Amino acid sequence: MGEDRNNLGIKTITKSNRINILIISLITLLIISIVVIFVRHRAVQNNTAAPVRPEASEATLTIKNFHHEASENGEKKWSLEASSASLFAAQNMAQLSDISVIFSLKKNQNLSIHASQGVLNTKTNDMIVTGNIRAEVPPYLLKTESLNYQHASRMIVINAPVEIIGDVMTLKAGALTYDIATGVLTGKNHVEGIFVENFK
Repeated sequence: MGEDRNNLGIKTITKSNRINILIISLITLLIISIVVIFVRHRAVQNNTAAPVRPEASEATLTIKNFHHEASENGEKKWSLEASSASLFAAQNMAQLSDISVIFSLKKNQNLSIHASQGVLNTKTNDMIVTGNIRAEVPPYLLKTESLNYQHASRMIVINAPVEIIGDVMTLKAGALTYDIATGVLTGKNHVEGIFVENFK
C-alpha cells in the first residue's frame, strides 16, 4: 500500500512538471514571436523609401494655358494667366508656372504682374508668386523676387528687397505693402529714394 502511495506521488509530480514545462514553453514562444514581429517591423520601416512629395504625387489635374478670374458682386477684380497649372483639389491649391496677373484699379488703370511661378489658393483667391517679378502701373515698374497677395484685404505684401523705377524717381526698400483699394504704397526697412526734377 505504501508503494502505491509513492508511485502516485511520483506520477503527480511528473504531471505537474509537464504542465510547468508546457506553460514555460508557451511563454517563451510568445516572447520570441513578439521579438520577431518587432524586428521585422523595424526592418520594414528602415527600408521604406521616403514618401513622395504631395506636389509630385497628388496633383488632381494638370492644365496648360490656365486661366482664372476673381470677381466680387459681378465685378472682375483680377484675372490670371499661366502657361501651366497643377491642381491639388484636396488642398484647394494650384501650382502655377509663367504667370501673368492683371488687377483692375480705379480710374480705368491696371496693375500687371509677371512672375516665374506661384501658388494660388483656389478657395480664398490668395496668391504667392516668386521669381523675376515685374509689376507695372505706368509709368512705374516694380521689381522683386517674392510677392504675397491677400484677396480679402486687397493687399499686396512684399517681404523681400524691392525696387520701383519711374520717370522721375527710383525707390528701394527692404519690404513694401500696397493697398489696391486705396492706392496707398508703404515702403519699410532701409527705404532709399532718388528723385529727378523735370524741367520741361
